[in-house]
Amino acid sequence: MFFLHRTLPVLLATVLILHGCILERIFRVKHQLCDFEKNFQIDTSEGFRVILREPVMLDKDITWLAGAKPTEQELVGDELVMTYIAARNGMPSNRQYDLPIELRFARLDGRYRLKEGYLSKNLADILTHELLSQIMQSVCKSEKSLAKQKITIDISMLDQTLLPGGSEIAAILGPPTPNSPKAHRLVYDYQLKNNDAVDKKAAIEIDFNDTDGKILRIKVKYLRYNLEADFEKGEAVLKVDIFVGRET
Repeated sequence: MFFLHRTLPVLLATVLILHGCILERIFRVKHQLCDFEKNFQIDTSEGFRVILREPVMLDKDITWLAGAKPTEQELVGDELVMTYIAARNGMPSNRQYDLPIELRFARLDGRYRLKEGYLSKNLADILTHELLSQIMQSVCKSEKSLAKQKITIDISMLDQTLLPGGSEIAAILGPPTPNSPKAHRLVYDYQLKNNDAVDKKAAIEIDFNDTDGKILRIKVKYLRYNLEADFEKGEAVLKVDIFVGRET
């Protein structure tokens, strides 16, 4: 026990030293979010694309924050393109139902900095452009908990009629995973391509109202990021599992 008390502060200090610059860049992006229209542009013509007017985050920052290397990576002219692709578990390969997230980096001062992020159309259609936009623009003023690594966002004003219905969801994501845990819930399980680690799974869970079939909750897990939008409570919680301590 004495050893743990002595070594824990040293380990924490080491993490801060190694990732201090990353944290500084994260806080710079947070400040940018406080003046969203000045610093970001959203394009919803196909999927959900966010363009950063002043790129800050490095490619190595993103792989650290994601907790995994990308499925694909290539150089396109002066840009670095990273793509994370989550594919359905237990289904024949069908790119139509994959969940790709594409990240583009511009080469600035000899380093690649994130200039653009893109969520696939199927994922954007499930979460809706309105919910995604509200989450991004609310991060600065939302309730945050560093200890719990989560952000709570008020979505009570979101127009729920914009959410897809059951038949629309099946068309967007395909047939759900068989043997869902309970009635009125659709479950979709995914695995990050080119990565067989158990903790690199992704999932979407959608709960419906028993009476009118409207969506009550949507839960999305993708790499270290967990989003739960509760439309009854009018609240969305984004949880990030970065400094997660495992119980022993």
